[in-house]
Order: sequence, then structure tokens, then C-alpha cells
Amino acid sequence: MSSHKTIQEIINGHRLPTLPTVAAQVLEMTSAEDIDIRRIAEVVQMDQALAAKVLRTVNSSFYGLSRPCGTVRQAMVYLGLNTVKTLVLSFSLVETVDGRGADRNGFNFTDYWRRSIHTAVAARELARKTGAWDPEEAFLAGLMQDVGVIALYRQFGSRYLEGIASARGDHSRVAEFERREWECDHAQLSAAIAERWQLPQSQVEAIRHHHDAGPAPIEFRSHSRIIDLAGRLCVALDSATPRSSLAECRTLARNWFDIDSKRLQAIIIEVTDAIKAISSLFAVNTGSSPGTERLLATAEEQLVAHQLDMDRKTAVLQSEKADLEEQVMTDPLTGAWSRRALEETLAMRLQAAQDTGQRVAVLFCDANKFKQVNDVHGHLAGDAVLKHIAELLDTHTREESIVGRYGGDEFVVVLPNCDLDQATQVGHRLQEVITSTPCPSGEGWPELEASVSIGAACSSPESPCPAKELIDRADQSMYEDKQLDRRDVVGRIDHAA
Repeated sequence: MSSHKTIQEIINGHRLPTLPTVAAQVLEMTSAEDIDIRRIAEVVQMDQALAAKVLRTVNSSFYGLSRPCGTVRQAMVYLGLNTVKTLVLSFSLVETVDGRGADRNGFNFTDYWRRSIHTAVAARELARKTGAWDPEEAFLAGLMQDVGVIALYRQFGSRYLEGIASARGDHSRVAEFERREWECDHAQLSAAIAERWQLPQSQVEAIRHHHDAGPAPIEFRSHSRIIDLAGRLCVALDSATPRSSLAECRTLARNWFDIDSKRLQAIIIEVTDAIKAISSLFAVNTGSSPGTERLLATAEEQLVAHQLDMDRKTAVLQSEKADLEEQVMTDPLTGAWSRRALEETLAMRLQAAQDTGQRVAVLFCDANKFKQVNDVHGHLAGDAVLKHIAELLDTHTREESIVGRYGGDEFVVVLPNCDLDQATQVGHRLQEVITSTPCPSGEGWPELEASVSIGAACSSPESPCPAKELIDRADQSMYEDKQLDRRDVVGRIDHAA
């Protein structure tokens, strides 16, 4: 049996919930191109009991009007046509389904209305908070989501009740039973009834996908998500152990509507307050009040746990960020500044010096006979020499100076507030310190002598130059020094720029 055939058989049968005449007329009139509010109000007023229910609800705390409304037409003016239409259809649906408590065959109308009313109120509040849908349309869609359950019960009676009993209160398992037995479920049937009643497509699709909004058409996905999330909130409200269902709601609320945990708690409070009012106004038995205190206590507990988890993750991310920044700023072998960090900082120092009329000097240092160390003693010995030179450069310069590895066996020393003569003196002192301090022996190599050639350059407040150009000038001075005398261990800074 195909699902389409089953749905059509039920719809074409005589046990389908049908709208009263007034509700059907209101639906037809509100769908017309030329809407006559006066005429619609007159039609509703013809059913005095229905009109009284509508006005009683409009004037209740559920809508919170600043002044009472005396007629259906006034209600349309104050709250809009859609609100009155939703109330007419909602009260008509209650009248059509009827049922107080459990009927003689054992169908539990209390559970049915509990889920329907709770979902409708939650959907209205979610729509109101998110602005994703008209709240009144969301309310009616929530109220109608399970009307297919009534149709299946009326069609299959005790056989259907056995399936409900086997689900043991799990609404999703009821739908699984329906699909196994009849290749359709109550969500599909509810949507078919909504189509038959000529409800807007947004309501039809939201009802059809109220168990899983994922497959809903993209243009109606937000509507379907509102009903889906509202239904899940109702499960959490009714659960004795709401931890997992509430966590799921929190995740979906954040992912679907960017609602954080605190806003969701506020919505839950408003929903539970509204449930009491609307259950009374609709005169249906929805059982005991939802376990709000238990749910909110769980929500608060999860919020604290979530905050602690976020704090922990933030701390980890900050630590990782600091590590990455250090990796970017620091040469991993020598611990000196990286080339990128050196050039960026030198640029900032030059700008600051220009603003204050000061100078910045640069020393370009190149390790002598470094290739020979690598060739004779190996790369580990070469690494040790580089670390040794970097440490001496850092130790024997002022705290505000910067020592960076520029590449290979080259180092750059930035000397703030320093002219060329002073830089030359610093350079000579560094050469003497490095030459007179051998590199300690290691596993596989003896104590090694080290020396550096140094070139110097200094900025001019009158004619500032970029950081790269200043470094290149110091590099050129160093190169000229090496070209003149490679055997000179001490080196010279005679050719400083």
C-alpha cells in the first residue's frame, strides 16, 4: 500500500476532522483577493459561542491589549486579521477534535492536547523572538501538527492504540510505527489535512516536517525549524530527566536561530506562563503544569557547564595563539627574533624615531667560516655555534635592543636611539666578546672558536629610509669588510654606512 493511497483513503473517508462552517467560510474569505473585514467579522459573530471565545482570548493576558476589545471587528483592527483567523481556526480545531481526558476506547486526549498546545505556544514564542515567521501562523501550525494522529485513530481504532502503547511515550517511535504499518505517518497526513483546509504553504510544509526540518524546502525551512524546535522543547518540558533533550534544543536554537542559552531560558519561562493561560482559554485538559523548575535548573546547570567549557576552550585557544605568535616572532633554533618580526618591529621603531627626531642603528652580523664548521664537525656543531652567537649578541646589548636571525648564519641587531659612532663601538665590543668566548664542546665536536664580521648603518631623521633598505646598507658594509680581509677574525666596521 503506497503512502499516497493511504492518505487519500483517509482524506476521502468520513472520519477525517473537518472544519465547522464558520471556520471554512473565514478561510475562504481570507484567501480572496478582495478581503472584506466587516463581512468576515459578521460571519464570525454569527457563531456567538465562537465569537465569545475569540474575544475572551483577545482580551486575555495572552495578548496583553492596553484596552479591552468589544467586537470581532475591533479585534481585527487591534491585532490584525491573521490573529483573529488563527483563533477562529484554533477553536474550530478544538471543537472538531473534541475529547476530554481519554475516550471509552482508551485514546488519551490529554496527552494529545498537551503536546499540541505546548508546541503551538512554543512555536508562537519562537516565531515572535526570531522574527522568522508570523507568530499566529506558527501557533496554528503547532496546534495542527498532530491532527493526523486523530485521523489515524478514527480510521484504525484499537490497532492504532496498540502502536501508541508500544511507543511508550516516545512520539518519534509512534511515527516509526505508522510508517511500518501504513507507509505514511501522521505528519504527512496532518499536512494533507492542512492542504485540504487551504492553509498557506508555509504552514503545510512546517506541519509536514515537524519531526525533522532538514528535508523541508529551503523557502520553508525556517518555518519547519520553528515547529521542529518547539516540539523538542515540549519533550524537554515533559521529561523527568531533561538533560539530553534540553542540550539538543540548545544546540539547535543556537545553530538555527542564533539563540544563546540565556535567551532560550527566557523563552522557556514565557512559554510555560503562556501555556497555563491558553489551556484555560481553549478549555482543554493538558494535564499538570510542565516541570519548569526542574527544566530551568537543568538549563542553568548546563549553562554554567557550557560557560566553563567555553572558558577552558578559550584558554586553550589563547595559549595556542600565543604559541603560534611566538613561533612567528621567534627563530626556533636560536631563540632570537624571526626575520619577519625583526623587520616589522624595525619599521615601527623607525617611524617612532622619525616622529621624535631620534636615530636607529642596525648591525648586520655574519658568522665567519661557518661553512667550514658544518663541513668538519657537522650540522649539529654548526647549530651550536649559531645559538652561541645569538646568546652572546643578546646578552651584551641593551635591553631595548633587538637581536634577530636574518637567515642562515646572519644576524641583525637593532639599536634604538643610537648614532653611527655608538653603533660602531657596540659592534667592536660584540666582535671581541664573541671571539674571546669559545663555543662549548658537544657530543661529537670539540670546543669551537667563533667570530663575526659586522656592518653598520644608521637612520637619518632628515632623510628616513625603509627598514629593508637600512638592513641592506648594513649588509653591504659587512660584505665590503669581508671582501677586504676574510682572515681578519675581529673584522672591521670601518666601512659602516
